[in-house]
Amino acid sequence: MGLGGDWARIQIENIEVLKDAVYGAGLDAAQLSRAPVTGSLAFAALDDVSFATGAIGARTALTGCLSDDRVTVGLGLELPSGSRQWLSEVTTGDVAVFMPGDEHDALYAPGSLYLAVTLPMERAEILAEQHELSLDLRVTGSGVAARKLPHDRLTGLRQLFHALHSGRLADAVSPQALGNQALDALVVHLGRPPRMHVGQRDPRGLARVVARARAFMHANLDQPLSIEAIAAAGGGSRRTLHRAFQQVLDETPYSYLQKLRLHRIRHELLSEAEASLTIAFIANRWGLSELGRLAGRYRDLFGELPSQTRARGRLSEMPPGLPARWHN
Repeated sequence: MGLGGDWARIQIENIEVLKDAVYGAGLDAAQLSRAPVTGSLAFAALDDVSFATGAIGARTALTGCLSDDRVTVGLGLELPSGSRQWLSEVTTGDVAVFMPGDEHDALYAPGSLYLAVTLPMERAEILAEQHELSLDLRVTGSGVAARKLPHDRLTGLRQLFHALHSGRLADAVSPQALGNQALDALVVHLGRPPRMHVGQRDPRGLARVVARARAFMHANLDQPLSIEAIAAAGGGSRRTLHRAFQQVLDETPYSYLQKLRLHRIRHELLSEAEASLTIAFIANRWGLSELGRLAGRYRDLFGELPSQTRARGRLSEMPPGLPARWHN
């Protein structure tokens, strides 16, 4: 199978770029560490198979559906401590399957390097048959594979994708070869069907506490929220809530809530529909009424003041050279 065209690579200059961490997915990207957000994304297309890879230099959360009608296989080429998928810890070499319509819910630690391959389910099964393997993703479903990618395959791919992101990919390694190598490695790995599970065991249920509390926060961001109310929604005490957030997200519940609200404010500052509203009005709408404190927190997270975000206006389109249409 030949890969059409070259890899299109762009720099990550702000959190909004990461909405297309898997190109065209339109993910919700949340910045959880102080500015700047650095790194790069790269994309390639092969008929009905698309490739996306990212080198992320900031602590970032990405959520959303990767594709409505295709399956996506993700590989953690390099996942530092603190990286999570579906709120459970994942490490370098982990392989995850995302069925059509299912949610991607990842937390990337600084220094993360990933690969995502999106393709029709039938194409994955045909590729497995070419390797004399059986693959039925409908049975395994979404989840993290019980086995990591073998060390030799992982090391080779990691070196090549590090070179791609740094602009040092050797001329001898063609886009076709890189795409084929990555696709074959993942199909072969899943073709000896491992037992799938969503994340790792969580005997104390702390991930469930975080999931319930986080859903409550997202649904009620425009309302006054007390820690007691969030703890009740999470199904535990204040102490359990704090322990769960510290262990799962390395954040306090309050800090996480404030960052969510800052992201809502940033989204509206960049929105043409909200251009006539003052910064004070937008901030008040999301429960942050002290403008001096807001400015400091906003600058710490995004590296610029709210007024600077407003002045930039909406972000420009993706740079020329990316594929015009991705069949997600």
